[in-house]
Amino acid sequence: MPMTIFLPLWSMSRSTQTWRRAIALTLLSSSLTASVIPVAIATPSPLVLSQRSQADDWIADLLMARLLDEDGEISSLVLQLDIDEKPQTSYANVVYQLFAKVDNRWTAVYTNVGARLIGASAGGALLPPEVIPLSEIVDALDQAGIERSDWSTLEMRALAQVRYDTRDRRDQSVAWEQEAVYGQIAQSLTSQIVMEASRTTTVTSRQGGTVQAGTVQAGTATETRSDVTTLEPLLEDGFTPSNQLNPHRGHFNLGILQPSNTLSEVIARVSLKSKRPQSYLGERFIGDFKYSINQRSQFIRGLNPGDRVVVRLFDTAGTFLGYSEFELLDDNAAVNLILSDNPWQDGLVRTVYGIDGDRNGTIDQSAAIYDYFTAVRYRSQDYRDSSVTFLRTTRGINLQSFQVSSLRQLQLDCLYPSSFQTGNFALVNRTVSAFGVSGAEAIVAAPGSLTQITTVSSSTTFVTYEVSRLLLTHQAVGFSDNVIVTSCDRDCVDHGDDDWDWDDDWDDDDDWGDGDDDDDDDDDDDGD
Repeated sequence: MPMTIFLPLWSMSRSTQTWRRAIALTLLSSSLTASVIPVAIATPSPLVLSQRSQADDWIADLLMARLLDEDGEISSLVLQLDIDEKPQTSYANVVYQLFAKVDNRWTAVYTNVGARLIGASAGGALLPPEVIPLSEIVDALDQAGIERSDWSTLEMRALAQVRYDTRDRRDQSVAWEQEAVYGQIAQSLTSQIVMEASRTTTVTSRQGGTVQAGTVQAGTATETRSDVTTLEPLLEDGFTPSNQLNPHRGHFNLGILQPSNTLSEVIARVSLKSKRPQSYLGERFIGDFKYSINQRSQFIRGLNPGDRVVVRLFDTAGTFLGYSEFELLDDNAAVNLILSDNPWQDGLVRTVYGIDGDRNGTIDQSAAIYDYFTAVRYRSQDYRDSSVTFLRTTRGINLQSFQVSSLRQLQLDCLYPSSFQTGNFALVNRTVSAFGVSGAEAIVAAPGSLTQITTVSSSTTFVTYEVSRLLLTHQAVGFSDNVIVTSCDRDCVDHGDDDWDWDDDWDDDDDWGDGDDDDDDDDDDDGD
């Protein structure tokens, strides 16, 4: 219910404008907070409001969110233009405007001051957010003589207009427009509302004809200023893809397969570990997705080559079936997770993936293929105590139970990306906790208990999910608070070079290679 505020009569004569401004700010800040559905369990679609537009070789999203301060009060509106693709330009800048609809007419309440330049390179660019304090919106309405008592239903329009020159054309423009009701705009704890991996951006300020170069981190609040910010589409050092201009880098489609359909549906819990030069960010929950067996869907945006995606599989009763982890590639990838006829017993998942450049759900014929097995084992009746091992070979596995006609024939040795084989983040022949995360409740909770399960549509075309959107939707319960500096952060047991094999007889003998049933020993070669 909207907050009701009573004013003393004596205040109206002296401080009417001050009171109006205070009331408006209170209503803007508190609107819908008393009865709003928590972000973590709400349906994703209305929370992040964006519009994808393609015109004149530009592809971009304009996103909007309400920014919360340290006290949980709404302090600002944030606009952010996320460019997937742009042409080579000799000059380009973006102007942000915000309008409010009062008495069936749009009134301008904000236009940015100072240039917001966009780098010349073709490709993608994640621009810094434009942060608009609510006080500026209230002041603009006051100056227009507009009073407002119910901010929750106020219609707002955001506009991002890009003006640019190319080698062949001058004075071109393209715009993205977004309309939203104030009370339905997503709330965010950070001004960086596009959940991309952090990028280094070049800052160029022109003062008296000189050029000074420096670096800033995308994602900090943008202040109103008269200097010039140039944004180039750069990626983290150490895992730059072979084609930086490929807009499909890091994207993937995911299929859950089973040679014999003993399962009709399966729940895939998908999460992301974003790559940093010497570490990974803690897992961030993307969502729980209910697939029909042999169904496939597409995941785009908010992903980069070198990031890792974790998929935990459950049946519809909530039984934990298996675990997979894979590394994202320089181009769109087709990822296949194959379960046996009896996944409840063997706990095995076969992961097969490679580049799918034409995005048809099939690994390209010329692509390198990664093909490996993971095995989970319960330590107790609680699935959260289970562990997962990345098998070196397929010895001891009934290969026929995992053979799919559309995929390569199984071999003795598993094929892993190089980062899974060597270095601090190697996983081959290691056992780690399957739920060893800190702070991300949605990753360890039973399916459907904390967040909604998204049913993948049975349409003939791939359903596409925007990862940046879903990360923001589940931010309150889906972000792990740790930074991963080694794969052995998660109770790692390294089986060494002893040609350790998987034995799927499911008895109590030494399947796990450490001589006993307790994986919580001190046999951690990498330490902390």
